[in-house]
Amino acid sequence: MGLFGFFDMVTDSFMMSILIPLTIVSIGGGLPHLIERRRLLKIEKGLPELLEGISTTLGAGLGLQQAISTLSSQRTDLLGMMLRKAVSRSKATTFDAALSEFALNTRSSAVQRAFNLLQTADENEAPLRDVTFSMSLEFDRLFRLRQKRVMDLKGQALTMQVLMCMLLPGTIGIMFGLFAGPEAGIPMSLFHPPMLLYFAAGAAFSTLAGGIMLGRGIFSSIWWIAPWALFAQVMYMGTYLAAGLF
Repeated sequence: MGLFGFFDMVTDSFMMSILIPLTIVSIGGGLPHLIERRRLLKIEKGLPELLEGISTTLGAGLGLQQAISTLSSQRTDLLGMMLRKAVSRSKATTFDAALSEFALNTRSSAVQRAFNLLQTADENEAPLRDVTFSMSLEFDRLFRLRQKRVMDLKGQALTMQVLMCMLLPGTIGIMFGLFAGPEAGIPMSLFHPPMLLYFAAGAAFSTLAGGIMLGRGIFSSIWWIAPWALFAQVMYMGTYLAAGLF
């Protein structure tokens, strides 16, 4: 059988033939969600430090606009770059409108909530120094707890993914290959389609369940079903053919 036998089994399987182009499309659709998630993490990572810096600058006697302008010129991360654009934009419009636009452009609910509270406190003449310092502590605690939750559940999600998409199909493929290999004369072509469907369903379940466990949206997780399903099926077919050689 060998490599050519593997390619023959892939092309003979309707499900695997469909999953190959779907995998290419799905990776193209899933990468923007992955890039966006990393972008949000970078933005939100700098939010507590930014709020603490605003509090410190306000304590030095500067106003809110001067404090944000000063910090935007000092920060070199993505949050600072977006703040500099907002400060530049405020020259053509009002400062509040520029801040609102900045918060919307971040597409981060945490940043939008923080700056909405900041603008509300400024309009009501609240003690901005105390407000921003309290917000920096609260958001820092929130992000730390969320990161701890993700780290605690990431191992479980990865274990489930490996079990459903690698260990299970690999084990069953080895068993079938050893006792009912291609040279055994057993009509395994009747067993392969339902097994491939089973592994695809297992990959879909583990992908969606892992995404939910990590707090990711279902829509962003759906894009990775086809790649994991194809991986599980390739693992099954590959181990079946490899074990059948012995």
